[in-house]
Formats: sequence, C-alpha cells, structure tokens
Amino acid sequence: MAITSTETTLCWLGKTDLCTTSQHQLGGKAQGLNQLLDWGLTVPNGFVVINAQAGIYPEELADFYQQLGNSKVAVRSSALGEDGADSSFAGQYESVLNVEGLEALKAAIDHCVSSLASERANAYQREQQIQGTTMNVVVQTMVDAKAAGVVFTVDPVSGRYDRL
Repeated sequence: MAITSTETTLCWLGKTDLCTTSQHQLGGKAQGLNQLLDWGLTVPNGFVVINAQAGIYPEELADFYQQLGNSKVAVRSSALGEDGADSSFAGQYESVLNVEGLEALKAAIDHCVSSLASERANAYQREQQIQGTTMNVVVQTMVDAKAAGVVFTVDPVSGRYDRL
C-alpha cells in the first residue's frame, strides 16, 4: 500500500475531504481520528503530515503548528497499513509526546519516520508479508489528561463498525 505521490503535504484532521488525498492514504490512526470527529466526538485539534519523509518538511509546517498555538503537541505515527483489517502495528512505530517548538517538531517527525525501518517493525512487516509501507504522521495538541482510555473504532468481538 503506497501513496502514488511522493510529495509531503499537510491536511487538517476533520477536514481531510479538502485534501487531495483519499482517506485510505492517511494511515490507520488518522482515519480513526477522522471517524471519531465524523461521529461528533471530541478529539484534540491536529493535522496529518502525508507521506512524511525525514528531513523534508512542507513549507506550511510552521503555519500549521502556529495554528495549534505553538504549544506542546503529540507527534504520532499513522503509517499506511497500520491498524488494518489483517494486521495491527500496535507498538511497532514511534510516537513522541510533549513536543514543543518547531525544531523539536521536525525532530519528532523524523523520529516517527525512522521507526519505519526499526528492527521490530521490519520483523513484523516480514511476518505479515507487508511491503512498501509509507509513513504519515499525526500532530495533535497535547492534552494534560487526568485519565485516559481506549476507544475501538471497530467492535473487537463482532467486527462491526457501527458501535463503540
């Protein structure tokens, strides 16, 4: 599963219909967050770096980060094929929390991208016979939570998409 364009672009969560990419090219995490927003649930503001590449940043990155308040953010992997119907890359790719400042944001994006080639991710890809995945990165406003939980966007028992 690979993105046909090699250009690195940005897209706001919840407004991905305005992007030139299709939903399936956002990666599992970004797709799941968009689904939660479509259902009217509260999700921290953020954007997706589509086709993220180490050392290559869209010109608009500073503007997007500024619109999040130039505050602490969570930088999270959202690779193609991650959290798919046949495989789950849970814990295989990296996320970086409490990132503050544009240079730190760039370093965190690079860290997520480099996790594509980690030993554990490569081993899992071989085991699942997955080739040529592309990294997208979700950048969201950091939430100082008192409690946290998990929402399954697919019922893990029945496989239904219409219940949380």
